[in-house]
Amino acid sequence: MPPPGRMVSAMFETIQWRCHVHANDRRAAERVVGRMADRLDRPVEIENYERYCRFPELAVLRLVSPLRCAAPEHALMTVLDCAWKIATPWSLGSQGAGGQREFEGVAAANVGAHFSIPGIEWMEFRVSDRP
Repeated sequence: MPPPGRMVSAMFETIQWRCHVHANDRRAAERVVGRMADRLDRPVEIENYERYCRFPELAVLRLVSPLRCAAPEHALMTVLDCAWKIATPWSLGSQGAGGQREFEGVAAANVGAHFSIPGIEWMEFRVSDRP
């Protein structure tokens, strides 16, 4: 706990990713995630893997990678730098309520996004200073 009278600033700890990838099984999905981690030069951990019910040839992955930025400007620039290494263009948005901030983006091959990592069809990121 901080000393009395000292403010605690919120921190952007992680980048939350969600993506749809062409993968026949979890091992194939793990290879896509490995290529993503190599491209980003930072760890990327699979939090959840499941088959996409509407398109069985796709897997839905929930991923997390470290961010650890205190300033919103730094967090936004860092996540955009990461996102642009994976795809272009991104549709971007932000929210904020009660002093908390959140940034998000979506890229989809079916609306013109180009992915630098083979196998990814759709992806979103979200960063937040919420604990």
